[in-house]
Amino acid sequence: MKIEIDVNMTTPVMYDYMMYHTLTGVQFWMAVAIALMLWAMFFVNRNPLYLLAGIVVLVYLPVERYIQAKKQVTLNPVFKETLHYTLDEEKMAIDVQDEHMEAPWDSVVKVRSTKKSIILYTNRVTATILPRESMGEDYDKAVDLIKKGVPAGRVRIRG
Repeated sequence: MKIEIDVNMTTPVMYDYMMYHTLTGVQFWMAVAIALMLWAMFFVNRNPLYLLAGIVVLVYLPVERYIQAKKQVTLNPVFKETLHYTLDEEKMAIDVQDEHMEAPWDSVVKVRSTKKSIILYTNRVTATILPRESMGEDYDKAVDLIKKGVPAGRVRIRG
């Protein structure tokens, strides 16, 4: 079986990916801890600046990630082009502009999913984002190919 997916990266998909990393990383939990400490200070001192500062700390990350996602999609020349992905039993192939790259399934170190996409990592910092909307009716077939090709312990895809 072979599946071909054309992806035009959008700000909402990139934001979803960036928020996934934020929510699963240390930075988010540090922000929550700082906000909780600021709110505790508000209850102790009754100074509204602590309450306001706690809110700002929690609101900052999502807003900053959205700005970063928009900038990434707008300024990265790769995202100005349609990314063409081909998935088969042996590998994932990516064609963009005049470049062709292939990654055998055993080189994928982990697979995660979000509300808007499936994320395939070929190392700690390199990820392939497959938006669910781009896969359309081939979504289930793509998930089956990924689950068959990538070792089971590396795959966490939610419905």
